[in-house]
Amino acid sequence: MTVSFNRPAFKILIIVAAVLAVYGNCLNHGFVWDDVNVIVDHPLLGSLRNLPRLLLSEDIADVPTGYYRPLTYLSFALERAVWGLNPVGFNLTNLLLHAAVAVLFFRVLAALFADERLAFSAALLFALHPIAGETVNFHAGGRNTLLCAAFALSAILLHARKRRLAALACFTLAILSKEFALLTPVLLVLADLFLLKDKPSWQRYLPYAAIIVGYLALRSYVVATKGNLLKAFNFTEMFWIVPQTYGGYLANMTMPWRVKTMYDVNTAITWTSFLSWSVLLLALAAVAWVFRRRRAVPAAVLCFFLFLLPVSNLIPLGITMMADRYAYFALFGFSLGLAYLLSLAGTRGALVLTVVLCLLFGAIDLPHNGYWKNEITFFSQMVKDAPQMSVGFQNLGYAYDGVKDYANADKYLSLALTKKDLNARMLTGSSAMFWEMGELDKALVALKKKMELEPDSPEAYIMASKIYEQKGDRERARQYHDKAVQIFPGVFEMMTRRCIAVCQMGEEEMAAHKTLEAERHFKEALTIDPSFVPALLDLGGILAERGETAKALEYFSKAARLEPGNPAAHYNLWQLYEMTGKGAEAVAEKRSYESLDGKAATGTPRIPPAARR
Repeated sequence: MTVSFNRPAFKILIIVAAVLAVYGNCLNHGFVWDDVNVIVDHPLLGSLRNLPRLLLSEDIADVPTGYYRPLTYLSFALERAVWGLNPVGFNLTNLLLHAAVAVLFFRVLAALFADERLAFSAALLFALHPIAGETVNFHAGGRNTLLCAAFALSAILLHARKRRLAALACFTLAILSKEFALLTPVLLVLADLFLLKDKPSWQRYLPYAAIIVGYLALRSYVVATKGNLLKAFNFTEMFWIVPQTYGGYLANMTMPWRVKTMYDVNTAITWTSFLSWSVLLLALAAVAWVFRRRRAVPAAVLCFFLFLLPVSNLIPLGITMMADRYAYFALFGFSLGLAYLLSLAGTRGALVLTVVLCLLFGAIDLPHNGYWKNEITFFSQMVKDAPQMSVGFQNLGYAYDGVKDYANADKYLSLALTKKDLNARMLTGSSAMFWEMGELDKALVALKKKMELEPDSPEAYIMASKIYEQKGDRERARQYHDKAVQIFPGVFEMMTRRCIAVCQMGEEEMAAHKTLEAERHFKEALTIDPSFVPALLDLGGILAERGETAKALEYFSKAARLEPGNPAAHYNLWQLYEMTGKGAEAVAEKRSYESLDGKAATGTPRIPPAARR
């Protein structure tokens, strides 16, 4: 039996094999950045019973985002049910989805242009281009894009085959994955007009309009008004940065060794830079017009421009004004245009050039994948990529704190405070970490910067009041206390009630043997109030049971310092010292506990006999 190397199945096999070869080294990676909030800590992903609520939930990282992507969260919930919190399964899903998208891109191009060689070259270039790497490696930021692309391409392919109902179903799934799919009907109309030579009929597209209206109505119901990013649209202010954004993505696609984990975008646009980028983009549009009869050229340019429009910064995108995952759809257009240019070298020449470029892309991809191995490697690279921004330093400090490397945590959190783009919300976390590490003066520096950014928020004044109280400066503690009460009367009582409620939820989860969920609740309580003794004792107990005695000792010791008359704190220290063979310290804490036994306490002994053995 002979094998035909020109058969579509063989080309599909090569595409899948290439994806697996280049991205296979990402399978052992952990959860990184927003993955923790979106997947690990999401309160609804722990049980499939929550699926109805997920379908009516706004997309959320650590705060509401203004997006509605229920199918993405459905995929995460199903994976949590199968894999638990083992990241290997999530990595495998992203890898296979990217391979599926590349294969679908090949099939769509072959159907629209009736040229399998062009389609094969474009699909391979797309599959291995380094711009796609972030989408493959980043679950929280990439899964929505992968699902949306897979279903949108399926809709186009089915539409080309005149399977209208199935195409409509795939389109619906695409927009429930990510808003980019709303552009799909535009491609369907253009494909009918210029590629399929199928006269458009408004009745054919009416169901798509109905689906879009239904989706927008559902989205407006689910998404919180304050989180709706469409309200941030400001054409007059953001228009000037659009050409630079397009040009930046085009430069990164053309020179893929430039891709980064974070882009420090220059928002100070000059007339020179604005006109330069505008002329370049107009020249690209002119090329599409001049070569409009060579259908692949205008199709490539249109796809590039169309799919970058939503991320061109006409709608502010926050700190990540540019990101490789934003360009995943536009990469379809670039890959098609590049494949067409290579085809001008003839069949053999195009094949050789495609292979050379794919090898180059793979050589860039393999080390870049390593950046996503864990949060230390990822944020270390972000610090190198964007040294003027605080986000990398701040997150790297958090990451080192998570692995108990407090020296480096202190170092990078301190460096973050020297940057100009400080984030008020993250300053709260930095001050809490400095406080926990005993760096009270640095915690106050972070809080004062937060006060400058958010002078009407009581949170910073509350924390400052408690820190000054711990330092023994009662006068300043009272001043900050009074300022917080002035901004928000009753805030201290409300904060205490919230901490108590969160701890109660954590203790209920402990009783149900849901240790990870309980730990997250106790940490949440300490984020609200880092000096809340019951949470310190509860979290210390979990860590002691897990064998993390050094960290448990920090929590118990802090609780004892804050409330020296609390018998529960001394009981836990007594038991922990016995566990670690520190006899003298155990005896001292036992005496303290026995002298206080029976008195009122704000916490309960957390180390059970099983852990003590």
